Amino acid sequence: MVSQFRKSPLALFVTSFVSISASTATMAQQVEQEAHQHEDTEVIVVTASPLNKTALESSQPISVVSGDELREHHAHTLGETLAQEPGVNATHFAGVASSPIIRGLDGPRVKITQNGLDSGDVSRGSPDHAVTTETSVAEQIEIFRGPATLLYGSGAIGGVVNVVDNRIAQELTGGHSGFYGTKFDSASNLREATVGFTGDHNNTVWHFDAFKRRSDDYQVPEFTNDEGETVDEIENSFIDAQGANVGVSYIFDTGYLGASYGRLEQQYGIPGHAHGHAEDEHDETATTEEHSEAGPYADMWQNRIQIHGGWLNPFNNIERVELRYGFTDYQHQEIEDAVPSTTFTNNLHELRLTANHAAILGWQGAFGYHYFEKAQEAFGEEAYTPNSDTTKHGLFWLLERDFDGLNWQLGTRVEDVQVNDYSFTPVSASVGFTYPFADGMQISTNLSHAQRAPSANEILSNGAHLATQTYEIGLAYSVHEEAEHVYHVEAAEVMPEVEVSNNIDVGLHLDYSQFHMDWNVFYNRVNDFVYGAFTGINSADLELEHEGEHMDSHDNAHDHSDGLPVISYVQRDVDLYGYELSAYYEFNRQWQLHGFSDYVRAKVRDGGENLPRIPAQRIGTELRYIAANWETKLGYTWYNKQTYVAPTEKITDSFGLLNAQLNWFPRALTAHNISLYFKADNLTDELGYVHSSFLKEDAPMRGRNFSIGLRGEF
Repeated sequence: MVSQFRKSPLALFVTSFVSISASTATMAQQVEQEAHQHEDTEVIVVTASPLNKTALESSQPISVVSGDELREHHAHTLGETLAQEPGVNATHFAGVASSPIIRGLDGPRVKITQNGLDSGDVSRGSPDHAVTTETSVAEQIEIFRGPATLLYGSGAIGGVVNVVDNRIAQELTGGHSGFYGTKFDSASNLREATVGFTGDHNNTVWHFDAFKRRSDDYQVPEFTNDEGETVDEIENSFIDAQGANVGVSYIFDTGYLGASYGRLEQQYGIPGHAHGHAEDEHDETATTEEHSEAGPYADMWQNRIQIHGGWLNPFNNIERVELRYGFTDYQHQEIEDAVPSTTFTNNLHELRLTANHAAILGWQGAFGYHYFEKAQEAFGEEAYTPNSDTTKHGLFWLLERDFDGLNWQLGTRVEDVQVNDYSFTPVSASVGFTYPFADGMQISTNLSHAQRAPSANEILSNGAHLATQTYEIGLAYSVHEEAEHVYHVEAAEVMPEVEVSNNIDVGLHLDYSQFHMDWNVFYNRVNDFVYGAFTGINSADLELEHEGEHMDSHDNAHDHSDGLPVISYVQRDVDLYGYELSAYYEFNRQWQLHGFSDYVRAKVRDGGENLPRIPAQRIGTELRYIAANWETKLGYTWYNKQTYVAPTEKITDSFGLLNAQLNWFPRALTAHNISLYFKADNLTDELGYVHSSFLKEDAPMRGRNFSIGLRGEF
């Protein structure tokens, strides 16, 4: 029996957790009977909440990544930056366009925002479309786990990731400050530089930041891909990105008003479709022609304008009013043989007006109006969705009040959504509380009812999709068998329904002088859940109603002689449940032991089938030693074997990653807050396949990688 437990990480985790839970009461008597509060502890307010709460004060699970932790985990993509956060995984599209997965949900169910406004890209519709937020110049990243539709609308039924920077200051900085940094690695020959500056002039605050990043195809342990080739690097996984932001704010006695402009440009490979091409060394003189030799790649740019304003006590019984407006102009082209084969454009206007009101019968709160208008176009070989216009109008109201030690938090939202000729009226509500039932112990519970209108892609898709190597058919269509190997695609007789989520979260927070733990369990019951199900049909056997002719291997299937597997979006009732756990123990001022684990199970309620691409359970631990001007870390993360697979999916084997890091803070340069770090990731060069990735068998996780970085402030 002992040997079996040694071989099973799951059993080892269960044993450890039971031991921790059983010893909590004893530990509570041994440590100080008060919350663990250091004098230099920084209280981080969640900017995405109009009630100015910290993560601990919220009944909904929220975590914030900032400071040194953000600098150390920062990667090119938002998904890879947050991939080690409990409850958050990455789509891992070869690290070039990786997005966050929250509790098994991604795409249109996870809202990505920049300073509280939609990122304005098309990343929610396809895994190969990059998120346009940039974390190297960010101050903090806020993660809402579970439905966050009250503020952000039906697109946040799975969660929200809000990237916060200082491009529009809300207060005077008292002079000037800035930062700079650089980073290099060995697995992809990464070269990166960042710089930022903020300064006062009378009542005006100016801000500027910029970054530049280049990397080549990344190296992996030798493996055989799904085309039978033995390779040790992921061809066509290069990155070439740069961006800059400038902002100005005017600070007056009762508030602020500011505006910013940002420009982002990226070129990156689309792996999985370039086998057999000659190797291409993307050096400093790499050109568009060189990129095209490696295979299809994305060429993306975005212009973004934001306006923020805040006023204190503008009217009677109104304590604060905040206005946020954003406009983004976006284009994403997929280049093949030096010619744009497909172009996606997106113009987005978004406005949120929020007012905090005085107490009503003891309830503090905030109410507001949210407007969202998106015009998305797609044309070319892989325009698998027609042009779409999405308009949303939303009204919301959030309330909170203390009753006998319980802090109650209520909220509701009603929304009108128009997607071309389809109309929906999602309604969402939540109730939750936090309760500190003993010194250093707090419990939180949150019940939410959230509705989501299907996205334009989920409704209108009808075409071949390069990134997923599938042919996608949306809810607006149905497939009928006309004869053997002949299938007819026609307009669906049933209208799409809103997706309805009923979610419960229960959290336990322990905070003592030496021991800290956060444990959340959740259950999400979703009716009319939209997902792409494999049909077992080949695209070469499809006939389209409006064409009325057979599609021989499909014109835009990119030389797949047998066509592409067909995915049809369906609506089924599903259950998702799981947990997130993070904890650390301080042995003394020098030694700390950290650990985390997460798990999600997702299956169809009436048939028991598993949902596709659900992340496997993870268990991680890290030992830290902290000295006067340096610290070192040694960590190991285990990814369990994923056996709960959807029809046509393959089981994904388990693997573990061993990582080490050394941070040095030179005493002679303390005034400049300079830090130098050395990292060694995947020291054992383990081959790891990511179950949540569409490119699982073509683009595993990178192999042994050494990196060095420097960060300074002035």
